[in-house]
Amino acid sequence: MLTLDHLYKMQQNFGSIAFREKRPNVFKVILPIYYEDGDMYDIFVEESPFDSSKIRICDYGITLMKLSYTFDLDTPHKNEIFNDIISQNRCQFDNGNIYIDVFPAQLECGIYQLAQVISKVSNMEIISRESLKSYFYEFLDSFVFEDLAKHYSVTKSTSPGNNKDCVVDYEIASQKPIYLFGVNDNNKASKVVISCLNFMQENISFRSLIVHENFEKLSGFNQKQITNVSDKQYTSFDEFRNNGLTYITRELSA
Repeated sequence: MLTLDHLYKMQQNFGSIAFREKRPNVFKVILPIYYEDGDMYDIFVEESPFDSSKIRICDYGITLMKLSYTFDLDTPHKNEIFNDIISQNRCQFDNGNIYIDVFPAQLECGIYQLAQVISKVSNMEIISRESLKSYFYEFLDSFVFEDLAKHYSVTKSTSPGNNKDCVVDYEIASQKPIYLFGVNDNNKASKVVISCLNFMQENISFRSLIVHENFEKLSGFNQKQITNVSDKQYTSFDEFRNNGLTYITRELSA
């Protein structure tokens, strides 16, 4: 059975960490690392239920509980990032609890390793936003060809008008096709506006669908311009991933 004496014997090698007994065989780690609300990180140690020779370092689900106050893991993208954080730091996840099992000699390293995971998970909103920014077009391309293309004929990078500089990111075929554009900044927004206006001037029959990385980061001018020329917009990729197929199906069946 794990005791406070056992922990303090292990602690002799690193000394900067203290322990407080919460209940038999469960000890809270006293470590001067804090959440944004000022609370100390919730890290606990106990004997591993799978191997009595190892120590389990865990958070008892408190990290995700705190995160849920401001941020939900409500999309595949967010869950993918969360799972990557856990696996890349060699931790495990079970029913809300983030943990790592280590040998006594690895106790200090394991505690700081879990603290790092808690820090990353607590900043999931920032990590998710930056990841989406970095991989916006990869995510969009994957969704279009792994989901939309199962139901509709999709062509990438077409130039349906006389001006070959006016490019449609994805053309979803129908008698009145949907021209789907991905927009990640003001420059792309301006190009999409120009392309749509050119198609209109050439009397091309189409419906425009705009998927934004983040609509709010566009300038006020570009927000107005792209809203005026588009038939439908999604303000984020997650919104499009969750609702885009339903919208496209409804439009093409009308």
